[in-house]
Amino acid sequence: MRPRPVPAFALFLACLLSLAACDAFVSRTPGEKIWRQRCAECHGLDGAGNTPRYMGDPYADLLDDGWRTGGDRYSIENVVREGVFGKMPAAADLTAEEMRDLLAHLAYLRGETAE
Repeated sequence: MRPRPVPAFALFLACLLSLAACDAFVSRTPGEKIWRQRCAECHGLDGAGNTPRYMGDPYADLLDDGWRTGGDRYSIENVVREGVFGKMPAAADLTAEEMRDLLAHLAYLRGETAE
């Protein structure tokens, strides 16, 4: 008995589902794109820090007010640019516009402003 061929519609549907995970069909802000590339692995997509590597680390949760260095914009930008030794890589290569977009997305996650 020969294997049954997969209908073309099923292949088309599988392709659509795989593309749905990429940015082709989803509108993401520049800040969210940077967040997903650089921050989400440790801080999570939502900023709560519930990731396998940092679960239980209170400083990985960026949604609460428990900030080691202060939660004002200047302090956050400074930590992002310089990193945290042994915990967070520095992002000194971000332009001023990219940093502004990233911090706007963090503020959005925290419910402080709308993007």
